[in-house]
Amino acid sequence: MPSNADIVRTACLLIEEYGEMAPMGASIRADHLSDRGDQAGHAVWMRVAQVAEDLLAEDRPPDTAVH
Repeated sequence: MPSNADIVRTACLLIEEYGEMAPMGASIRADHLSDRGDQAGHAVWMRVAQVAEDLLAEDRPPDTAVH
């Protein structure tokens, strides 16, 4: 299982590449992995999707930083 730092780094890279579509892209990747029976991969990419969505949210929690 990737670390939280790996998840955040991946989400940031997706945001740099795809902007506001990053969470959707991560969700699509998760669905493809699920279709192949890779539930662990699905869970990781759903975490990436959630982090990307959180990073793109207008109202960020006070304890988060955007780099």
